[in-house]
Amino acid sequence: MNALPRPQPHATPSPATPADPADPATGRAPVHPSVDASPTETSTPPSRLALSRRLGVEASDGVWWPRTADLRTEVPLLDVAIQERVHARIARIGYERGPWDDAPGRIQTSLGITHLGWFEHSRYPDHVILSLSNYQRLVLMVLPPGADEDAALARLDAASA
Repeated sequence: MNALPRPQPHATPSPATPADPADPATGRAPVHPSVDASPTETSTPPSRLALSRRLGVEASDGVWWPRTADLRTEVPLLDVAIQERVHARIARIGYERGPWDDAPGRIQTSLGITHLGWFEHSRYPDHVILSLSNYQRLVLMVLPPGADEDAALARLDAASA
């Protein structure tokens, strides 16, 4: 009789990454640690994103502060940041064409392909609309890449309050 090979035992999973250290004054984890993080030379800088604690309640679900006006650079970072916070990837982005350098129709990210659609004129030109893989929709206010750092940090803090 031909015996099937025995399955090999799985390796013990590595311990989970420890949670962000809490702020001693508030007891909460940092709101947007990516802004304060100083990436190493070989790592990709994280997206500067702050989401509201109550998604879908306000007109905007958060604030995104891209480092450049290049969607091919910024969308992959945003996709990872959204996946980490909402547990769904970006399937489609709607945006106004004006502030961006290029208008690609789709972008390959580390999580998959994100489709992009742009408008020549929008009622809210400083916002992007994200359609996620779990059919959720997020509306993010976009701060210009060259925005004043103190003002941008204040917006990020306010968005996550």
